[in-house]
Amino acid sequence: MAPTYQAPASVAWYHFLHGNVPGHQIDFIYHPEVPQGALSRQHFGHLARLLKYIEPRTTSDCAFAIGNLSRDDTQHEPGRGGVALIFGLRIRGARDHAGRQDPPFSHAIVAIERDLDEAFLLRAALAFREQLFERTATTTAQGHGWYHTYARRGEDPAAALPLLQAYKASFDALPTAGPGLRSLRWAVAEEVKLPGRIVVVHDDDAPFEAIAACAARIAAVLYRSNVKWTALSNGRESDLPNGVTIRFLPAREVGPQPRGTPIFPLERVPRDEDELARELFGALPVRGHEEPGRGLGWRDQYRGPAASVPVEEPAPADTAEPAPDVPVHATAKKWPLAGLGAVVAMGCFGLYFARTMNPEIESAPAAPPPGLPTYSLAPGAVAPEAAPPRVERPDAPSMPSTPSAEPPAHAHAGAAVAEQESASSTKQAKARSPKASRKPPPVLGGPPRF
Repeated sequence: MAPTYQAPASVAWYHFLHGNVPGHQIDFIYHPEVPQGALSRQHFGHLARLLKYIEPRTTSDCAFAIGNLSRDDTQHEPGRGGVALIFGLRIRGARDHAGRQDPPFSHAIVAIERDLDEAFLLRAALAFREQLFERTATTTAQGHGWYHTYARRGEDPAAALPLLQAYKASFDALPTAGPGLRSLRWAVAEEVKLPGRIVVVHDDDAPFEAIAACAARIAAVLYRSNVKWTALSNGRESDLPNGVTIRFLPAREVGPQPRGTPIFPLERVPRDEDELARELFGALPVRGHEEPGRGLGWRDQYRGPAASVPVEEPAPADTAEPAPDVPVHATAKKWPLAGLGAVVAMGCFGLYFARTMNPEIESAPAAPPPGLPTYSLAPGAVAPEAAPPRVERPDAPSMPSTPSAEPPAHAHAGAAVAEQESASSTKQAKARSPKASRKPPPVLGGPPRF
């Protein structure tokens, strides 16, 4: 089992060493405890596949790769994933546990949720390479160096651990990035099918700085996109499945490529990030991808604008927001008055409808005709007998008058009694008449009804 170490909470780089373990096999030599902090087991699993198979080309002194450690993370947010810078080389003059010459050795530095852009990735890659070659170089003609010393003491854990700690400490001066505050900037539509490999061809004698600069530019775009990518590498290892691999090849080693593989000359890779994303991956800029404020956590960034931020320009009249001092429920209290009005209107309509549909309801009695006496009856009182009209004797004899056209009082009383009897007979007739059946007529030929 490889020795491990506990990193500080604010560490910028996690170091992983992989190669020949004396008396064991090719395996991890030294690495941090997993999981810890932002480093997860999923990050470690993706890195293990990259470290195990990275292999330099025969014409190169090392293989360089930038690996995506958040490829299958369902909770991954673009601009906040895990990225590894990996160098693979062979130790000249050394032998592995089986006696094979020039055993492989790989060193990876991993950044999790860091602010990674093109300039920082390039600066970190160049500094990492320089320190790596300085630490693993042979110091004598017999091929002695740090790795040779470790190979002699590796079988003794107590003697090997100080060597590994001192080796890791020699990389403490590498550039460090701040917390990741970037977000999604380029997106690929779901219907776009990306190839499994994209080839970038460079000259056979192209310097490492030119290759690293192009790789850093592409990785910075992929880091803030939804493109599913695995790694960028100039080694000769196989491509990883389930993602796009960007392979840097010298012109003499291009050879036949899988069908549909895009090939770009190194000098024709766009320098503009938007153009690069569109030409290599078909990704387009996302609206509202402005940089978030520095020093804010992701919860604060996505909570929305703060109430204390002043608004410099007023919003148009048709899109203006209500003033903050106006209560939200200021217009919601009118609904009881509207509901009361609706209830009153429905009551009036119901009364009108009842009078229309029931003509037998008697209306208020009409005023008595002129000339007839009126009586005010209290509850339980009996009407007095009608007194005969008083007749005054005129001084002179009057002419006989014609009979009045109005019917006498006993005629009105008889008419009222007749109306009441008619209404009563009508009600009795309706009560005796059979009601129409509401059952539907039988359907001929249909199923029997029970």
